[in-house]
Amino acid sequence: IPVPGENFVHRDDITIDVDNAPLNGGILTKTVALGIDIWLRSRMVYEYRPDTPILGYAVAVVLRSENPKFQVGDHVQARNYPFANYAVLPSEDKDVKVLKNEAGLPWTYYLGVLGLAGQTAWVGYKAYAQAKKGETIYVSTGAGGVGSVVCQVAKADGLRVIASAGSDSKVEFLKEIGVDVAFNYKKEDVGAILKESGGIDIYWDNVGGKTLETVMGQMNKYGRIIICGCASEYNLSPAEWHGNKSLILALVKTLTLYGFVIPDAIAKFGDFNFEAEVSKLVKEGRIRSKEEKSTKLEDAMKMLIEALRGVNEGKGVIELS
Repeated sequence: IPVPGENFVHRDDITIDVDNAPLNGGILTKTVALGIDIWLRSRMVYEYRPDTPILGYAVAVVLRSENPKFQVGDHVQARNYPFANYAVLPSEDKDVKVLKNEAGLPWTYYLGVLGLAGQTAWVGYKAYAQAKKGETIYVSTGAGGVGSVVCQVAKADGLRVIASAGSDSKVEFLKEIGVDVAFNYKKEDVGAILKESGGIDIYWDNVGGKTLETVMGQMNKYGRIIICGCASEYNLSPAEWHGNKSLILALVKTLTLYGFVIPDAIAKFGDFNFEAEVSKLVKEGRIRSKEEKSTKLEDAMKMLIEALRGVNEGKGVIELS
């Protein structure tokens, strides 16, 4: 796990002239909010460089624009946004989009339930679950930003939902959003709980490792496993990754394993009308989310570590304006 002050630091000595900074066809934005996501850890391995800002999802407001696609006052969502109070986004950045927010929801929702987490859950479920009413789904990290949306969508689809989390307070949240069987994986045995529940038709995997191996042993024939994350192994070297001893069960039980990252899934399947559909569900209270906020940029380091350790109590958000 990265160490604040050693692997990354907060700096307040870097400034920007918001009135005169060259845009070169891009836009200058003021940060509204930044998202704390576990996947930032995996980006550190292959993308980040020393003495450069952490990049992640953000909502910002346009202060200046040389790009006709963006007008001053527009709120935008960006995937490769520096963790800073202001940013110049280049014209070639294709991952910046204008947010309409016609439902009038909090802007921070576009970093969670209406952002990357919600989109990952919605598109991944619609594309790969092949769910049938009455089936059973198990969601690991069920109280997280992705997992909680999967739980609620599956429940609305008529599935029996089993989900786990790492604290009693998160288990209570799972019960509040309608999960049928919610348990603390640190206190109860995953394999035993699933066996008592009569087997699993769909497994939404957010953790990988030993849990995936265990769940494969409890899958029903023709089950589907959707591999969305490997939180238990992000901080391990390849030599330390858990070798799955249950892989033969994919053959014996005719299981289907889907691994996906959201940009590729959207390119292949589309987004299943994500923003319009989920905005409506959130507005109506049929999908709930839980946030953990700070107004200090320097707290981003601490909140990322808490997310990696699983001790956070909601979607991490740095709300700056």
